[in-house]
Amino acid sequence: MIGGASSTSESAEYTSVAQEDPQIPVINNQPGESDPPPAYNSSTSEPAEYTSVAQEDPQPGENDLPLAYKTSNNIQSMGEGNQTPCIACAACGIVTLAVVIISVAAIIDGYHEIEEGYVGVYFKFGALQDGVTEPGVHMRQAFVTRTRNVLIRPEEERMKNLEAITKDGIEITFSKIGVLSRTKKDKVVVLIKTFGMDFKKVLIHDRIREDLRIFCANKTIDQVYNKQFLEIVEAVKKDVEEQIIRLGNGGVEILNLVIPKPDIPQDIALNYKQVKVQWTEQLVAKQQKITEEIKKETELLKAVADARREKEVLEIKIQERIIETEGQRNVSEINNQIVRDKQNNLADIAKYAKDKEAAGNTALYSPEYIKLQVAQSLTNNTKFFFSGQDSVLGGLLSKILANKK
Repeated sequence: MIGGASSTSESAEYTSVAQEDPQIPVINNQPGESDPPPAYNSSTSEPAEYTSVAQEDPQPGENDLPLAYKTSNNIQSMGEGNQTPCIACAACGIVTLAVVIISVAAIIDGYHEIEEGYVGVYFKFGALQDGVTEPGVHMRQAFVTRTRNVLIRPEEERMKNLEAITKDGIEITFSKIGVLSRTKKDKVVVLIKTFGMDFKKVLIHDRIREDLRIFCANKTIDQVYNKQFLEIVEAVKKDVEEQIIRLGNGGVEILNLVIPKPDIPQDIALNYKQVKVQWTEQLVAKQQKITEEIKKETELLKAVADARREKEVLEIKIQERIIETEGQRNVSEINNQIVRDKQNNLADIAKYAKDKEAAGNTALYSPEYIKLQVAQSLTNNTKFFFSGQDSVLGGLLSKILANKK
């Protein structure tokens, strides 16, 4: 009975496996049916197992085959039954491989870098997310999120050629207009939501085109090309900055604007060229006049400088002469003083001598001595002529004699 129950359960197992894999034969044993006799004597369970496999699809004359052939067919049937765990393992391997591949793909898709000078913005299912990321390595939600880099450092762009018409109906073309601009980091998301990724085109390029056309429409060709050309940049830049503040809340900043001279029709350009030639000739003549005046002024300045130099030299020479004369005068005064002192000394000496001599004479020429000398003089003369008391001699004798009396 034990062998019969085992045989029934194994028959049901083979039946379920055969339904999953059509290559495995299906065995349907009804209850009450007897299994064929075992091919060899062994354990109770094994003959029943082999018998159920052997009864897969009996062919006419199969029971007449030799025992060894039946045993080989039973072993082959058991090998085909063991393929079920292999298929399960293969399915698990495929699932694991798929998970690994998806994970690697998710990591690769989510990994991204933001370069220096940029910030990253993210679109999830097409919707722009709030916030930006700084330069560096970041991860995003794979397969559903896209990343766009937005430049926030100064960027110089060249605009396309711009056609404009002046007030007097002349068509001109501005080419190679250069704009140096910078985007504020905290305004990036708002700008993209409002104007899209090309917000600079809307806020800067289109506004420059509009303002430049309006400026030209209110000015003549001569004002645009010649007289007020230097005012174009300031006027356009000021108006564009006001519109950026009004429309974009100041999210973009214009650092520099370069507007070259426009291209004008060839005939007008030729007229301007002739005017410039004449202006150049006038400028040359004016410059020559200025040069001549400068030369004359230079010569005058040179003559004045020479005269001033000669004057200064003459003053120096005169000063030298004055100094020399003063020196000579000083020397003369010194010499005169020396002579004067010498003469004074000599005079003092002579005076002293005369004073001494006078003093000596005073003592020597006493009245008696004088009278003696007069008497002696008179004795030397043999003749005397008197003319009275009024004569010189008479008066003298009268005085002498009077003194004597």
